[in-house]
Amino acid sequence: MNLRDREGLEALYLACYPRLVAELSLVTGSRASGEDCANEAFTRLVKHWNKVSTYERPVAWVRTVGYRLAVDELRRRARHTPLPDYEVRAGGAVPDGASQYEIWEAIQHLPIDQREVLIRHASHGQSDSEIAAHLDVPIGTVKSRLSRARRSLRSRLGDAS
Repeated sequence: MNLRDREGLEALYLACYPRLVAELSLVTGSRASGEDCANEAFTRLVKHWNKVSTYERPVAWVRTVGYRLAVDELRRRARHTPLPDYEVRAGGAVPDGASQYEIWEAIQHLPIDQREVLIRHASHGQSDSEIAAHLDVPIGTVKSRLSRARRSLRSRLGDAS
């Protein structure tokens, strides 16, 4: 790998890693799992950098790999007894920022396909057609998943509108 390639890879990492970790943490429900998936995605990016660096949007490649790793992590976890990443404090009090805690809980209860579409839409500001292209599904599927995710969140958070 020459110096130019290394600088491009480093710039991509610095620009995208923190946000990817945050997104994958939401998908997996765990900061540690989010970091693991992001690290593995960037490890694979290094291995394939010669090819991926020629893509129009290498960040889309690494994000897709990260999301797929997160989904695999959730599938592995589903086969085992789930352990919570947090503990409710003594006396039943929730951690600081109860509204964020409630939103976090509501997002964790979404099916993975709805959660991924919601995060891509809300966090990345991706359009329905961009999400459809990244996930290789019809645009109607994206719209349906997004609608169901929003409805479920409203229901869980107590907003009937």
